Amino acid sequence: MAKDNIDINRFFNDPNYRKANAKPNNNRKKKSPEKPDSFVIPWKKLTIGLGVLFLLLLITFFFLTRNLPSIDELENPRTNIASLIKSNDGIVIDKFFYENRTTVKLDQISPHVTAALIATEDHRFYDHWGVDMKRMASLPFYFIQGKFQGGSTIAMQLARNLYQKIGREVSVQRKLREMITAIQIERNYTKDEILEMYLNTVEYSNSSFGIESAAFTHFGKKASDLTVPEAAVLIGALKGIYRYNPRVNPERALNRRNTVIDLMYQHSYISKEERDNFIAEPITLNYHPPFRAGRESRYFGEYIKTQLNSWLNENGYDLYRDGIVIYTTIDGRMQKHAEAALQARVDSLQPIFQREWTSRDGDYMDIYWKRFPDFLDSFIKETQAYREGVAEGSSPEAVLNDLKMNSAFVDSVKRIRTRLEAGFVAIEPQTGHILAWVGGTNFGAVQYDHVYQMKRQPGSTFKPFVYAVAVDNGYSPQYQLSIRPKVFRSASGQIWDPSDASTPKNISTVPMTAALARSYNNATVSLLPLLSGTPETDRIEDLEPAARKIVEMAKTLGIKSPMKPYPAIALGTEDMSLLEMVSAYTTFASGGVYNEPVSILRIEDKDGNVLREFFPREQREAISPETAYTVVDMLRGSIRGVDAGDGVKQGTAVRLANQFGVSQDIAGKTGTTQNSADNWFIAMTPSIVMGAWVGGDDRRTRFPERTALGQGARMALPIVGEFIYRSTRDKELNWKYDPFEPPLGYLPPGRVADQPRSSTEPSPEIKRRTNW
Repeated sequence: MAKDNIDINRFFNDPNYRKANAKPNNNRKKKSPEKPDSFVIPWKKLTIGLGVLFLLLLITFFFLTRNLPSIDELENPRTNIASLIKSNDGIVIDKFFYENRTTVKLDQISPHVTAALIATEDHRFYDHWGVDMKRMASLPFYFIQGKFQGGSTIAMQLARNLYQKIGREVSVQRKLREMITAIQIERNYTKDEILEMYLNTVEYSNSSFGIESAAFTHFGKKASDLTVPEAAVLIGALKGIYRYNPRVNPERALNRRNTVIDLMYQHSYISKEERDNFIAEPITLNYHPPFRAGRESRYFGEYIKTQLNSWLNENGYDLYRDGIVIYTTIDGRMQKHAEAALQARVDSLQPIFQREWTSRDGDYMDIYWKRFPDFLDSFIKETQAYREGVAEGSSPEAVLNDLKMNSAFVDSVKRIRTRLEAGFVAIEPQTGHILAWVGGTNFGAVQYDHVYQMKRQPGSTFKPFVYAVAVDNGYSPQYQLSIRPKVFRSASGQIWDPSDASTPKNISTVPMTAALARSYNNATVSLLPLLSGTPETDRIEDLEPAARKIVEMAKTLGIKSPMKPYPAIALGTEDMSLLEMVSAYTTFASGGVYNEPVSILRIEDKDGNVLREFFPREQREAISPETAYTVVDMLRGSIRGVDAGDGVKQGTAVRLANQFGVSQDIAGKTGTTQNSADNWFIAMTPSIVMGAWVGGDDRRTRFPERTALGQGARMALPIVGEFIYRSTRDKELNWKYDPFEPPLGYLPPGRVADQPRSSTEPSPEIKRRTNW
């Protein structure tokens, strides 16, 4: 059959016919039955395939390593480390942190901690290079059995803790990134360095970061002192810091601790007998809340922060993350006694204050609210609830009425706004070093510092500045001052009547020393015409030269608040802080030398390198040693009592000796302002000057009129007295009893009234000091 005449139908339906007429494939080589074809490698295709595979691996590696820590970050890992404020004797008195972390060296960590960590988390830690391949290879077998276990080594966990870029999602991608970083960590650090970094960076239960903070928070001790059971508690909780929190879930924490102890036995860190004994022990916590841990003077810490803000900004330090250590002038033991003294005294005064304003069967301070009917409305209008109500569009009257209908809200406002507050500060006069600082009763409730932020009228505690001017102008402490009331008038008809009802009636004059010791207003005011050179005047304008001298003296002694030269300043009517007042008194105690208050000694970085040392910014001779000692001698009378000629030995601060048994050489002054809104007391020895203020955050919080309670001697003096009492009985505190010594060649003032200068020309001392 011709090949060209193919029957199409038969071709498709008859296989034999189709096979016989199929065209040969001339392109296909015939195989030799004797010699099979040899294998030919497709080099071109193989090269392309390998290139594609390499490219895919490169892309994968690039994707995995994208945003991983750089070499610099690996060599200098950054963690948030708490900055510490320490006393001059090394006690931590405050912290600033995002994470409550304190770093320590490995040799400052108990070896039980590292043993527990390695036994629990990575028992082949010393045998691998960042990734435990044996552990990784065994994971699939555990997964098949339904036992899901982690394969992270300590280095892998450290990578996750140190570098946020790695992420924390559960994925193969994250695990590979973690492994790559762990290998890099092992290449850059020794095994001990890895352990040290891990223990310092990991978060433990109760918001404590790092083993040192965790040890203090849970057991009140250093990491170096942790026992095996304690170390097992902390390391065991790393598996779940809430689930195994020994404070919140003690039973789970106990079981987990015992598991860790057993693992320590299995890996030969402890003996079987030790394991059994440790497992039988209960968990005993000495819990310190992490927000309060190490916080004994939060007010002082805020003051330190204000002092450092400029330096921190200029030098690029973050107080909350860089772990700097600020050594302050605070004496840790004095600080403890100051905190306790202030709290104890305010706690005892508050109920007495409330009873003074509450009738026998009345509601809370009912006499006060009846005496000042507008105060409650004004207090309510200053609340956040009132402001929000008005902001929402309601009328002020409607908001006020609605809030007053809420009895619980009203009671809360009443109690908060009539709560007593206090401040205390102690300074070393020879250096200006601040030794103790208590800014208030509760920083959590009131962040307003009553040592340096609050400025109030100092009342009679200002009077020593007036008498310093008199002494500086040649007046003897025995100079007789009139105590008869005198009224002054201005050219415009204004009347100033500073009379003092407490002045004795059986005498008409008193020596200056008694006028100051007994705090007679009339006698102090009678100095103003004398210091102005117009002794017979009754015109207010004629008293302004004396007022200017007093302002100048106050500034010279260290008062920095603005003062207007009005005659009433002699009675302490200008606002100033407790810190200013105590600092000014140190000028008397130091023999006339003013030292600006110093709070910081030095700053160190987290490695102990000194970054800066601090010294007094201002140190100068303010007044003569003779003037300083004479004023101090006069202020002794407040404590010892002085006979003013009436046969009675009195002083506004005799309670310090009578009630608190203070018998050493000490001088001081009480102060009470109008309406008893502010109560002051400042005392000084050659080694320490102490001052206290008591009152309300609002001037409307005041004491009943004509009551003995609302006086500096009853309110503020007890805080200072309690502080001295506690400090002098502390055998570890080197309290000094040195007496005030007169300056070399000092001649006691005459016992009779000297003839003072009657002109307005200043004394030779003022001329010298002010370049007259």
